[in-house]
Amino acid sequence: MNSKIRRPNHLLLTALFFAVIPTTNAQDFIETFKTPPSRFRPIPFWHLNGQLTKAKIETQIDDAGRSGFGGVAVLPVTARPQHPTGLPAPGMSPEYLSSEYFNRYHDILNAAKKRNLKVILYDDVDFPSGSAGGKLAKEFPDAIRKVINKKDTLLNWPGNANYKLPYGKLMAITAIEQKSNQRLELSAHVKSGMLNWKLPKGSWKISAFVLSNAKGQLVDYMDPTAVKKFVGLTYDEYAKRFSSYFGNTIEQTFFDDVGYVTEERGWTGKFNEIFKKRYGRDPRPLYPALWEDIGPDTKAARAALFDTRSELLAEGFPKIITEWTHKYGLKSSGHPPGNYEIQPVDMNFDVFKFYRYQDIPTMDAIFYRGHGREGYKLVSSAASFYDKPIVSSETYGAFAEKEFNTKMLYQTAMEIFSRGINFLIPHGMWLDYRPEAVRIPPLVSPYSDKVGEELPMYNDFAARTSMMLTGGRRIAEIGILYPIASLQGFYHFDAKDNRSVGKYVAKGTDYLEVGNILTTKVHQDFTFIHPEMLTGKNYSLRGNKIHLNNLNDFQDYKIMILPAGEVISLAALGKIYQFYLAGGKVVATGSLPYQSTEFGRNAGVKAIIDRMFIRKNEFGAVASLAINTNRNKGACIFVADTDLAKLGAVIDNLNPQPEIKFGKVDVLQDTDKKQEGEVSYIQKIKDNNNIVYIINSNDVAISTFVDIKGVIKPELWNPHTGEKLEKTVYTHISINGQDYTRVQVDLPAVKSIFIISRIR
Repeated sequence: MNSKIRRPNHLLLTALFFAVIPTTNAQDFIETFKTPPSRFRPIPFWHLNGQLTKAKIETQIDDAGRSGFGGVAVLPVTARPQHPTGLPAPGMSPEYLSSEYFNRYHDILNAAKKRNLKVILYDDVDFPSGSAGGKLAKEFPDAIRKVINKKDTLLNWPGNANYKLPYGKLMAITAIEQKSNQRLELSAHVKSGMLNWKLPKGSWKISAFVLSNAKGQLVDYMDPTAVKKFVGLTYDEYAKRFSSYFGNTIEQTFFDDVGYVTEERGWTGKFNEIFKKRYGRDPRPLYPALWEDIGPDTKAARAALFDTRSELLAEGFPKIITEWTHKYGLKSSGHPPGNYEIQPVDMNFDVFKFYRYQDIPTMDAIFYRGHGREGYKLVSSAASFYDKPIVSSETYGAFAEKEFNTKMLYQTAMEIFSRGINFLIPHGMWLDYRPEAVRIPPLVSPYSDKVGEELPMYNDFAARTSMMLTGGRRIAEIGILYPIASLQGFYHFDAKDNRSVGKYVAKGTDYLEVGNILTTKVHQDFTFIHPEMLTGKNYSLRGNKIHLNNLNDFQDYKIMILPAGEVISLAALGKIYQFYLAGGKVVATGSLPYQSTEFGRNAGVKAIIDRMFIRKNEFGAVASLAINTNRNKGACIFVADTDLAKLGAVIDNLNPQPEIKFGKVDVLQDTDKKQEGEVSYIQKIKDNNNIVYIINSNDVAISTFVDIKGVIKPELWNPHTGEKLEKTVYTHISINGQDYTRVQVDLPAVKSIFIISRIR
């Protein structure tokens, strides 16, 4: 494979995106904390679901500013009949992309500019992005999404296969002998849409793989030419009229749900050509693996096919949009569907590659508080690799209105912040905010009876937290290998037992569970690491650590975790093995890989695994919790799924002197109420400050202590009030010969705190 991971210029990005906190002295720092710059304030979606008038625009933007929002993300919507009340949900008037619409958009920009508020340019009507309000399908019908279909024909020797193939672009045609599993590719026997092939002996299943248009009106996200047509209908129309607002009132664009949710067989016309360039082999004989087992090459074939698809998506819509934004001095943001789900292959393909070109990687926190929470770190981990200082979240979308309240407003935000996201886009405001008109709850708006009065305090809290957590470098000493190869190798189209998008994985897949244990139980931060990226130049071995070679968010991993999975890149495993030989610590969980993504290299995977982990006996399984060591003090340990509760003890043993260590978390009151919150943290080094952000999203107060490496003079800063606590209780201690500062942390229910110390 000759693909390369491309990364943007770090110096340019850092200069373009954000300024660090001014810290001329401690007093300036705390004053900035009390009243942070407006660029850190949440910017909600403003759904335009009614008649746009200049007066209404002025009033609602005024009220948004008074509520503490930093601006609005303008989201036009169409009328929909299916509101839960049974009444029609109104859409926007005037018509999207009409002259009158752009006149009203001009009013929005002027109103925002007058009030020093920002406007995020949302790129379509409704969601997902990519239809241009239906204009794309009408003007460029060949530019819409494609899917791959399979048509099977069973024939027995003797005889000929002589028939017309299904309509559409033929991507491959194969014949598989049903007893021997012999596989042949028959494209050479196709002419003018007809197959003419003399059957050899045997019983043959002939499968034609044909490209056709998907349902709907969305652009082919994997085809740059098609995406540019969408850009011409949407982005370019804004540039013609509003480029004078670019870089000031409009600094950022946003696309929504760009991917293939409900269209698992998303494909594109240039797939075979790109595959050949990447792998140096013809993909057509491998197409049956997308649906069925083809023998020893099955998982490697799927990994190669699905990985090529992820490359096409990354190099398609997200790249083209970012190129457009940079042309006009803007920043690109947006997200794919299911960016937090355990299985990416059916929607976003590979979440790490998807964010390759985005200026502001963005996630989607939707449906209810806690939904997909275990996967939030996928987005912030991708941002860490690409050294992106801003990571945003579309937040609260489709939370049930009847359950939504101010507590949930803060709980969700804190849990997002502690996982590495640092900017919020609440979902949201509505032009017509009557309950029967808001078709996607909840209402996060000055007109909300539930949260409206709280918004000024909430936005102050969010801005303070965002300011403190934007940029700098995150302290994470644990890397978790993203098991994308196993996820790809298991997945196949039209599986009978696949009952839910984003969920279809092999039994025992545990990488999100392992990450959640580290976050909420062990209280050790981590970063997911993509195996292909691990083998590149951006990760290097430095003594007994793996170093992420970033300009800003550089990280050093003392421990690498291999989560459960059958398939792994031999190249990535080889680098992890070298890390172990140099004194690094490796933990494997659940099950060990035994197959390679590289064709014909399974034996290489097995050989390395056998060198790293202790087996019970010559023929037995790997021994859970048995430690294999080497003379450089490297260590490998396997933790079976039944022993995952002991992961914290394993981590403590392998890294007895972490950068940060939590004491026992005590609940300060008795309660029969089921606790659904958490205590979690994030640590950053930024502008010569050591910043530890700790949250308690539980319904009860908690007490604990936090040991921070070094002899420091800590202060507790409250993001909810902007005040520095008058007294910080701390002491200096020694653990295993290492100096630590032990800080007492007592947090009320649904509150958070910063521990701040200057680095001398």
